[in-house]
Parts: sequence; C-alpha cells; structure tokens
Amino acid sequence: MSPIVFTASIISGSGRGKTIGTPTLNLDLADVPAELQEGIHACWINNVTSSGDEKWLQGAMHYGPRPVFKDSVACEIYALDTVIDEAPSAVDVRVIGYLRPVMDFPSVDELQRQIADDVVQTRAMLAKHGPPSHEEAHS
Repeated sequence: MSPIVFTASIISGSGRGKTIGTPTLNLDLADVPAELQEGIHACWINNVTSSGDEKWLQGAMHYGPRPVFKDSVACEIYALDTVIDEAPSAVDVRVIGYLRPVMDFPSVDELQRQIADDVVQTRAMLAKHGPPSHEEAHS
C-alpha cells in the first residue's frame, strides 16, 4: 500500500479520549480522503507545534463509527509520546498502514486494552517506515 497523504482541519471533539487516557486530535471529516478505509491505521502527523518546526509524530488513527460509545463516524488521531496542550488548526497526515477494522467492545476497559495493543502495533509498523523526509513531505 502506498501512503495516503492529506491535510485536515482540526475540529472539537467530545473529550472522551482525554478521559480514557488517549487524547485525540479530531479531524474534519470533509478533509478525509474517500479512499481511506474505515478502521485503525498507523500514521505520521505534522504541524502539531506552534513554532513552525517540521516535526513528524507517530499516530494511531481511528476512522469510522465509535460503537463502544454508540456514536457517529469520526476520524481521530492519538499522537504517541506527545502531550498536545493546544490543538493546531490543521495537521498533515501520512497514513502508512492498516491495523484492523472498527470493533465493538463490551466495556471501556476492553477498549483501552485494545488501544494499548494498537499502539504497540503502530510503533512496530512506523519503525519500519520512518517519518517522511523533507522532500516526501513537500512533494
């Protein structure tokens, strides 16, 4: 699979990610490419610093409905190893690989366990595909 690359505006979310320990950046669905398959993806994200520095961060992205919370379709990214105090207005996203389909879980605890596993898989996938070079990012 070749990477899916796009830029998306950040919108306000419900804040549930923060309450369960995985705060997310919520992407405007209008900016999500039609070819992106619903599910969990490993990705690189950029533009999360206000200094203007190019810094690619590892991300685990969920795209699709949120059945555990009986909620509608969303596209949200959990930036690994990063605390984002203030969400940027937009992010560049480079989707590297697909991890799994959207699933329902009997409890938030089960969802949290799966997210932890997704993060491990995301790290492994992104370790094989380092962050985009300056040339890749601007082509």
